[in-house]
Amino acid sequence: MGRKLYYFHKDSGLEVNFVIRYKGECTLVEVKAVTGNTKSTKTILRHPEKYHVYSAIKLGDYNVGRTEQILTLPLYMAFLLRGF
Repeated sequence: MGRKLYYFHKDSGLEVNFVIRYKGECTLVEVKAVTGNTKSTKTILRHPEKYHVYSAIKLGDYNVGRTEQILTLPLYMAFLLRGF
């Protein structure tokens, strides 16, 4: 899709699949093959003063939904992230 993708990892074990700019903001993107935990994403979102991240997108075998700052989308909707 022509996006620059970044991976985030700290020695503490904190990691995120992708970091992108979405709607002008730094946004975390987690891709899950099966229903999985987003512990690192939730940790980062709890500390906006440290990481300057306020939202995340989780792609996987899910319905469309939102829980707090995490937008959940089925994998087939990933193309909607293009162009923002």
